[in-house]
Amino acid sequence: MPLRDLPTESKAAAALLRTDEITHRRTIRRTGWQGVTLACLSVATVLSVLVPAPVGTGCYLWRATTQPVNGRGAALVLPVAMVLLVLADRLSADRFQLRRQIRWTGTTAIALVTVATWTGLVGQGRSGCTTSPAVIGTIACGTIATAVAAHWVMRSPAPPAPVDDEPGEDAEEPLNQSELRAVFVRLMTTVDNWPSLRLQLMPVVTGVLAVLLVASTVLSWRELLDPVALGPTAAEAGLARSQLWEIPSARTWAVAICLLAVATLLSSGLVRRTLAVGTGTAVVAGVLSHMVWLPPKLPNGVGYRPGLGAWTALGLGLLLVAAGMVGVRGLRVVAGAAVVGLLGGLLLPSATGAGYAPETAAGKPHRLLDLHGGQLVDRLGMRVSIGTPDALDSLAGTLDGSPGQWLLGRTGSESSTVFAYRDGVALPQVTLNHGATPPALWGVADNRMVMLAGGALGKPWAILAVPLDLAQADVSLSHKNQNGTYYVTPGVQILATGIGPALSHRNSDRSIVVSGSTTTWQIPANQLRPGMALKDFVIDPGIGAPGNEVSSGPDGTTAWRTSETGLAIIRPGGEPQQLTGIAPAGCVVSSDAASSSMTVDAFAVDVRGNLWLGGGAPTSVITPDGVLRKLPGGADGVESIEAKPDGSVVLGASPGGGGQVLVIPDAATAAAAYSAAPPPDRRCDRRTPVAGTTTYTASDVPAVPVVDGQPGAVGVSSQLALDAAGRLVRVRVPLAARAWAPDGQGGVWWTLLDQPGAETAVHLVDGRTTRVHDPQPVQGDQKAEFAGAAGDRLVTAITASVYNLYGPGSSVRRVQVKGTLRPDGLVQLLSGAVAMVLGERLVLVGPDGQSVTLLGGSTTGWPVSATGVPALQRTADGTWFAGPDGKLWGYDGSHLVRVDAPGRITVVAGPTQGVPQAADHLTVIGSALYFELGNDLIRLDAS
Repeated sequence: MPLRDLPTESKAAAALLRTDEITHRRTIRRTGWQGVTLACLSVATVLSVLVPAPVGTGCYLWRATTQPVNGRGAALVLPVAMVLLVLADRLSADRFQLRRQIRWTGTTAIALVTVATWTGLVGQGRSGCTTSPAVIGTIACGTIATAVAAHWVMRSPAPPAPVDDEPGEDAEEPLNQSELRAVFVRLMTTVDNWPSLRLQLMPVVTGVLAVLLVASTVLSWRELLDPVALGPTAAEAGLARSQLWEIPSARTWAVAICLLAVATLLSSGLVRRTLAVGTGTAVVAGVLSHMVWLPPKLPNGVGYRPGLGAWTALGLGLLLVAAGMVGVRGLRVVAGAAVVGLLGGLLLPSATGAGYAPETAAGKPHRLLDLHGGQLVDRLGMRVSIGTPDALDSLAGTLDGSPGQWLLGRTGSESSTVFAYRDGVALPQVTLNHGATPPALWGVADNRMVMLAGGALGKPWAILAVPLDLAQADVSLSHKNQNGTYYVTPGVQILATGIGPALSHRNSDRSIVVSGSTTTWQIPANQLRPGMALKDFVIDPGIGAPGNEVSSGPDGTTAWRTSETGLAIIRPGGEPQQLTGIAPAGCVVSSDAASSSMTVDAFAVDVRGNLWLGGGAPTSVITPDGVLRKLPGGADGVESIEAKPDGSVVLGASPGGGGQVLVIPDAATAAAAYSAAPPPDRRCDRRTPVAGTTTYTASDVPAVPVVDGQPGAVGVSSQLALDAAGRLVRVRVPLAARAWAPDGQGGVWWTLLDQPGAETAVHLVDGRTTRVHDPQPVQGDQKAEFAGAAGDRLVTAITASVYNLYGPGSSVRRVQVKGTLRPDGLVQLLSGAVAMVLGERLVLVGPDGQSVTLLGGSTTGWPVSATGVPALQRTADGTWFAGPDGKLWGYDGSHLVRVDAPGRITVVAGPTQGVPQAADHLTVIGSALYFELGNDLIRLDAS
């Protein structure tokens, strides 16, 4: 019998055919570049979906919004469809006809989902959606995926054709039995060692888990348990969600996990198992380290808990570790990688673990809060918009000094929420309905937050104590009870009330200062209780204090505003000292604050008597030795300052429009170590006042009644004048007045358009008015913003170089003088001449229009009260007016001077002769001079 007919030969032939078929199937079952491309496109689609839309469009694809977004569901399904097509193709590799049908079906599904996404997102009419990176990226990925899948279908290989069993030719020589058995054994070994279906599925399983892990970043990582409704709709009330990639402290972990997951998807064999274990280990380490540092719940039930995204990511990570461990080959390598990854993840410092403590030099400020656009983002992604214009009014601690910090965040147009702020995490407490004016948060005492509610001009204000265990509280003061008290939520205590305006700030001596329109109250923190009487806490350290800011320290040092630009200080056992508002313009910051031209927007006295200044000038501090020292490290744009009882100083700044809260931890101690500013220039030095020729007697003027300048013509601005009985009053200038000025004798002038195209000057004297009509028509660019008067004469600036001269009597004439008039630089003299401040020069213009330069000409000249200086080197800065003797007088913030002739100046009086410093306004009535400092009125009479 021939050898080919033996059973061994038939088995060998069958083995050869089986080997050939397996080789052919391995070639067909390869995924190809199309499958890899679709996997990459699915990842790109997920990343496109995660890209946030432009602010204000509401076109978010990965989270719910208040306005439904059409097409969002299809956009989320698109990457899933791509992944499912790749997985289904792999699972049907052995069934060729089914594989082709699956590719056709998958291509059609991807195309339909892409069209649905485009129709929903672009066809809904939102301009922001059409230009959103999320929409553009999603549609682009879907379009490319459709093209790749279609190409995949057209290039699908045909199933293998059956092999014809053709009889072979008889071998010329019979096969050797031993050789035949060797070939048979080798072929059977190849077939038996082919990987089983279980081991073939493990790479697929790890790849699927990696894809799901990437997709899990869009699930909610954290849910906020909050009894207060934070969301704009009922569906979102009391619940806030954040995605894994959105949390700042977990963003690095999210990126690392996504990269490892993608690498796991694209690798194979032992490398895939190693990467799978590494990905799972990173997930476990990252998620657990953040869950450990989540703050505990507060007694009222408010707190954080890990949400669906955290638990999903943790479960997928554990599955990836288990999937990577399957198999004996390389077990030690995979196990070693797992141990190294786990130890590395757990040993890396968590971003929420330790507080932010930057390395700083002594006394140098560093950021306590970064407010991007007035918004704070805590370490777990909570966004808190600062609820008050002053950031320090939204930041408070405990009034007794115990640990604790609270934030007032704006959560609605007329509502705010108080957050407990711990370790960089904001925990919502109580929602306040406050109306248009947000409250100022002072602090917390006895589980109640104390605040100043209301305080707008002419509106009521109240000091309230709101329990922290309330869900909501009405502090709008918009309604009253039947007994006349303001309505607030039951449980809220009303400590004191008043009528606005009202502002407040905290002092380093644990007191609260409330500044009203005419009164200032300083209330110790331990006396904020029901039944308190505001009249027991009135503070008046000196001229200008009532109604102005006051700051004091525990050593008795008190600083206060004397006027809009003036700032004074008094130390224990000392005399009041004027600090600002008296230096000539252009004087740089020097070691003497009084000799520095400074704009102080905020100030505070710390626990050691240092006075901190902030505003237009560089932030600085005046130490008890009287030396001004600049703050090292810089802090520009400081708008508010608060000195705390622990010796630190907190600054509210807005450099470049971005809000910041800066803290100097050891400010009280470090202030003396700051370098002193350079000494003042000789022309700026105001430490030694110039002696005058006349001594004045100063007296406080009691409250002055306010009257209307014309019956029924109520105005806002007012001027001091005498009524028909000779009493001092404030005359309201009508709102229609274009310019006004006192006449120096108790009367007031103003101009108005009483008929179209014609101007009329009105003179009020002894309660009676006379009118002078301008016969010439009003010019197109006629403004008449500035005026000066003396007796029955009035001058108004009607254009850039044309002036109207009224009086005496009914005469009106126009003169033209070249030069740029400085605001309030127009003075009418009894002689008929007019003094004008044109640029940097003070000139005297006669009735015929001829001008003579009196002094000035230099932008940084000497003050007018300087002695032994040529007239051309003096500055024209200051207040100019017609003096009691009818001549031209000037006031430079500390001295009264008289211009006797061009270049001839006499110092009438200075601070040592009773002249108030840094006054806001000066009015002459007869022989008396009235200085307005804040809400105080000081009268000077020559001795």
